[in-house]
Amino acid sequence: MSGSPYIRAMPTFLRDLIRPATELPEADVCLVGLPLDFGTVLEGGRAGAQHAPDAIRRELRRYHKTYNLEHDVSLDALRIADAGNLDLRHPDHAQNHATIRRRLGELLSQYPRVVVLGGSHDGTYSTVRGLFDATGGQPVGGINLDAHADVKHKPDLISSGTPFGKLLREGILTGSRFTEIGLHSNLNTKEDIDFLHQQQATIVPLAHVQQDGIALYQLRALQRATAAGPAFVSFDIDGCAEAFAPAVSAPSADGFTPRQATEAAFLAGQKAPVRLFEVVELNPVFDRDNQTARLAATIITAFLTGVAKG
Repeated sequence: MSGSPYIRAMPTFLRDLIRPATELPEADVCLVGLPLDFGTVLEGGRAGAQHAPDAIRRELRRYHKTYNLEHDVSLDALRIADAGNLDLRHPDHAQNHATIRRRLGELLSQYPRVVVLGGSHDGTYSTVRGLFDATGGQPVGGINLDAHADVKHKPDLISSGTPFGKLLREGILTGSRFTEIGLHSNLNTKEDIDFLHQQQATIVPLAHVQQDGIALYQLRALQRATAAGPAFVSFDIDGCAEAFAPAVSAPSADGFTPRQATEAAFLAGQKAPVRLFEVVELNPVFDRDNQTARLAATIITAFLTGVAKG
């Protein structure tokens, strides 16, 4: 060697930044997979979301680079841990949810932000309870970007249609700090909408997003969610139109565009009090050339870009 100092090549791909959590006990973000679909099946949805975490990871590692042209920001300083997939194979559905709550509480106590790769939407009931535990039992705020409100009142059932209703009724989620964005006109009951109004939650129908853009409503929702403490953002990929996201548990002809989805995720990443970010209800069994898994990975990359931009 000529005596020149060795210069480490800067990472080009996102996969170069991701390390097992066992190797990275301190990081900016930790990924964790929820291979879960029983809650969706209980609601009559299509089985297969249990395969989502691995499908998202493949696309996350395959294409995405560390430089974002739109925002002129590099992600190469981000430390990204991966805690793998939780073992959710217990025959007792409630026991699997106990595992989610415990493990998410541990991860959120260790890392400033956790990104969930899901998995049926009932998982949110316990990921948010994990956030509640990790922040000392402080009620949380949140946003659900979704075609469906998921507030059904089924006291004895943990399903993909019940997570936010349970969280609101149990006082874990504060109604005035909760926003539902993208609800479809004919996919929600008046009973569920009335309940959300009673809880003082904010509802943004899909038509409003399509008319005014996502940024206006997402920024307002983030302000409400984070005003008094920690918050989560849950992105149900079945909120995207089926043309863009065919591989979901409950597809819809109308919905968010990929541009709207990534913009919402980027804005969420910029808000430090958003401790928990999720992409849920990917069902790889029905994918076309990994199209929907790639969209899920793109949404997560947008969130990470927001974190890097700060």
